[in-house]
Amino acid sequence: MKSDRPMGQEADAEKSRRQFLQTGALTATALFGTSIVAGCGGGGSGGSASGASFLPPATNPVAENSPALAPVSSPVPAPNPAAAPPEEASVPPLEKNPAIHSFSPTLAIRGNVIVITGAEFDWDASVSFGEVEATEFSVDSASQISATVPESAKTGEISVRTAAGTARSATQLVVSHAPRSAKGYKLAWHDEFEGKAVDTSKWSHGTATRDEAIQTVEAVTVENSVLKISTYTDPSTGKHHTGWLITSGRYELRFGYVEASVRFASRPGQWGAFWLMSQGNKSVDPPNPAAGVEVDIIEHRAVSKGNKDDVSNQFSSAVHWNGYKEGKTFSRGSNQQHLPEKQSFSSWHTVGVLWTPEGYEFYLDGAEKPYATIKEGVSLSPEYIKLTCEIKADDWAGRIPSSGYGRLGDSANATMEVDWVRVWQP
Repeated sequence: MKSDRPMGQEADAEKSRRQFLQTGALTATALFGTSIVAGCGGGGSGGSASGASFLPPATNPVAENSPALAPVSSPVPAPNPAAAPPEEASVPPLEKNPAIHSFSPTLAIRGNVIVITGAEFDWDASVSFGEVEATEFSVDSASQISATVPESAKTGEISVRTAAGTARSATQLVVSHAPRSAKGYKLAWHDEFEGKAVDTSKWSHGTATRDEAIQTVEAVTVENSVLKISTYTDPSTGKHHTGWLITSGRYELRFGYVEASVRFASRPGQWGAFWLMSQGNKSVDPPNPAAGVEVDIIEHRAVSKGNKDDVSNQFSSAVHWNGYKEGKTFSRGSNQQHLPEKQSFSSWHTVGVLWTPEGYEFYLDGAEKPYATIKEGVSLSPEYIKLTCEIKADDWAGRIPSSGYGRLGDSANATMEVDWVRVWQP
């Protein structure tokens, strides 16, 4: 049916319809970010879309005599070149692995505080000594931790663990065998024998003749961080030689825990000893042990008097005071002590004495309880350290071999070896 409206009115209506469709397409493009209507601008009322249309079908088509609609404004904001770019979400920096640079002291007993220096320590860090986790420590800063050596700690590396990883020390913390009653003592003096000769700033050599032995410098050597005192016989003279080391005039102590790591290859007629001595150990009346005593931390021999018994796996400790005049000396001892079954003094053993104003406690290999306690003859005076080997014919250590002890370096030598000596004090 043909419209009876004038041609001009039909043209205006068609123009209005096209404007509406174009405005809707622009709005959809702004909302969905792509061109939606492909055929809305073409031809007459019979134009078809060449692409899918997101415009819904008109349920109320525009009346042919409706006035033209104003174009819909696009919601897309106008570009603003001067505007700042949107802020990016802040990304936390990656955590770095912790590192241990050093620690001090490097020798300790349980209860000592170790200061660990390094980097990237955090407040949630944990500390371990070997396999034992520390329960007392503080993170002082990102580069320092102070930690107390636990009761059950042994010699080993220190580790610090954080959320980022675990750091381990390049060297081991050496944990001493001091008894529980010495907890918290600090290292006062030591010799690890790390050089190639005796450190004469710490020790002096004996040069006297005592009983059947001449004390010589040549009898004492240091090699591979071990001190060795050899007892030998000069084949040209038949004289026996051995060595003495003492700290008199260089170092003396008054109370503390004194220990050493030792091993022995003793021979009949000879013995080795680790002991303390005082210049004040003299015969007086009445006796005055407070002025100084002899403290034998360990004495070792191969056989008993007359070569009667093999005592090479035994040892003894004792205290002697009031000098050495016959009938004047007072002595208290531990009696003969035995190593545990299947152990021998060809292996290393740690021996020590805890000396306090109340007396002496003697320990072996880190045992919790002393094998001997002596509460008499307590010295209240400074004492110095001695490492010695001696020879005496037909005495408590048996008979001297008729062939002697071989030339220096021979397998027949009697030897006493010392890995280290340490003194701990409150």
